[in-house]
Amino acid sequence: MVASLLASTALALAGPAQPVFQLRLADEMPSDNSERMTYVTHYDQHLVTHVFFVQKTVLLDETALKSAKPGTDARGRGIIDVTFTDAGTKKFAEVTRQNIHKHLAIIIDGQLCQAPVIQTEISGGKAQISGNFSNQEAKDLAKKISEAAKKK
Repeated sequence: MVASLLASTALALAGPAQPVFQLRLADEMPSDNSERMTYVTHYDQHLVTHVFFVQKTVLLDETALKSAKPGTDARGRGIIDVTFTDAGTKKFAEVTRQNIHKHLAIIIDGQLCQAPVIQTEISGGKAQISGNFSNQEAKDLAKKISEAAKKK
């Protein structure tokens, strides 16, 4: 009984678990509903820091995903291929259709990993996340996202 009470107290103090995967809109200017987030990329042997003001409203999270798998791009860099559930596919298509020419922040483990500009509606139920992932990082993150998606 005491152990159970201590465990539930510890969970309450820790608060809800941080979502592993989130998609939110991002701007280049701050607002009342945004938080400053950065990510770093390598470009021509230089480090470039990208600063965005990411809206606090979560558009999609890991509950919209069916799976995440690691892969490599044409240059051999790590990528993550995600597949959405049926409901996630519909929501992702709606989000991309309604936010063309806006930045879509991709947040994994509370860290901004990319903020690409939405060019067109994406309705096929799949997406690819590329960034500065090593192949091992892509494997680890894909595994973590998939495990979170399965817990829904």
